[in-house]
Amino acid sequence: MTPILSILVISHNQRELLRRCLDSILAMHIEFPYEIIISDDRSTDGSFELAKQYAMGLENGTLKSNNLLRILALQCNSDECNPAYNSERSGYNRCNAYPYAIGKYIAHVDADDYFLPNAVVYNRQIEALESHPECALAMSNHLYIYDGKPISQAEKVYPKVVPQDGEIVSAHDFIAHDYFHLNQAFIQRRNPNIDPVKLYGKKYVDSIITYHHLQFGPIIYVDACDYVYVQYKQSVTGQMEGQNRDQSIMWCLYLHVPSLIPTWSSDMFREGYASIREVFRMAKANYMLQSQNYKAMHSLNIWIYECFGHSITVYDKIRLKICMIWQRIQKRYGWYGNLGCWIMWKLLK
Repeated sequence: MTPILSILVISHNQRELLRRCLDSILAMHIEFPYEIIISDDRSTDGSFELAKQYAMGLENGTLKSNNLLRILALQCNSDECNPAYNSERSGYNRCNAYPYAIGKYIAHVDADDYFLPNAVVYNRQIEALESHPECALAMSNHLYIYDGKPISQAEKVYPKVVPQDGEIVSAHDFIAHDYFHLNQAFIQRRNPNIDPVKLYGKKYVDSIITYHHLQFGPIIYVDACDYVYVQYKQSVTGQMEGQNRDQSIMWCLYLHVPSLIPTWSSDMFREGYASIREVFRMAKANYMLQSQNYKAMHSLNIWIYECFGHSITVYDKIRLKICMIWQRIQKRYGWYGNLGCWIMWKLLK
């Protein structure tokens, strides 16, 4: 029997959190065949051994779960990818798990997150995708909570413009209304003909996963809220809270996403005018990224990001001025065709 869904769980020194995560998945009573692939990144606290215990338990029959076909425990060492920071480690870890997935659909889960009791989100998302083969993703909502806080204090996170349950959202509307919030709230239809691991490597993270799959069809919205995203101080997001200016540059998806997926250049340049312009202003003001963040952006080999690692030159200032003038022209005259985007990328790269 072939699984319908492959659930990819990544972990790093999170033994008890991994246990909570896996138990919450197993308690979901998923109504179709599925598999769990756990990829552990060089843990020293017994996380990998715990993953193997779950796999062995299913194999010898001591672990019971309806419709679960297999649990696969893998391990990797993200030091091999020379990561700039933890996002690249998680990307490498996901890349370690992805080639083993054989399900029709893919879901990504972090070991330090979990699902609410009696969660139905996966059943609902799969039903929606099975009913709409033209859709490449199913999007739901999620809960956001700080580490140590009770679940009663969790915040429900919805898109800025909430669609109707079952509504199909085009790629253009997805970008225009800034629907993206957390990839773990999505299920992706696996495209067996395109290998994202080869395309993105350690850059295969949150937003890139979503926008990669968005190339293959629209999104169907499912009004469910069962995934609990836990914010930790040591996480990339937690560390960014004290570096808000860094965040404005690094999380400007309107530049970051098309730098890896050119398909979205036109839509991103059009809808991200204000965010992109803020990046230009910060470069012009000679803002410096913190070292590990600069290292991550430097690896994209794009000139605009280089401006945040050294004192900008007269040449940089002139080029920035031209970028800002050209962006204003694009906005005023709606020139976001192939030629307009090509010129913009020539200026940025």
